[in-house]
Amino acid sequence: MAYALREASMAQTCAWEENTAVWRPLEAWPAEQLPASLWPWLACPGSLTEKLRAAVGDAFHVRVLREGDTSLAAEDARCLDAATGTAARIREVYLCGDLPRVYARTLAVSAAGSRWLHELGTQPLGERVFAEVDTRRSPIEVALLDAAHPLYRAAVPDARHTSIPLWARRSLLTVRTSRLLIYECFLDGAGV
Repeated sequence: MAYALREASMAQTCAWEENTAVWRPLEAWPAEQLPASLWPWLACPGSLTEKLRAAVGDAFHVRVLREGDTSLAAEDARCLDAATGTAARIREVYLCGDLPRVYARTLAVSAAGSRWLHELGTQPLGERVFAEVDTRRSPIEVALLDAAHPLYRAAVPDARHTSIPLWARRSLLTVRTSRLLIYECFLDGAGV
């Protein structure tokens, strides 16, 4: 029951402290608003790592941008069913082929979840998480981000020179007792 309540809270539209992004379940987006070329990527229920590796072959690699400790912002806290400001582990990476294709940001508040992130190094999270038989994913939510959104600014640090919106998705991965909030932002021009 508690898991179902957390999944229900993920399905709610949340507002970041600085900006509003409309996070909606996939099925709530009108078909004409979703980009046809990205739909298979946005809707992928399994490992995005596996899908990207199949698309780019041996060129696939992970570039770790940041790992460490942080405090949860209000929206992340709501999604993880925690208090704003709760200590969390954060991992930010680019999933790459010949160039960065996806920016991924993962947060964990439990000791077990933090350990998952800490031990990865350059190993993709999806490779490890989806190797576990009991992995569950909450419903995927999708948003179209503008350059003012904090997730966009993290994905594209030099965003002041662009105004092209980026599609992103988020979900809550549960592996045994670990809960991982993952955001995946599809980078413009990457031709995922």
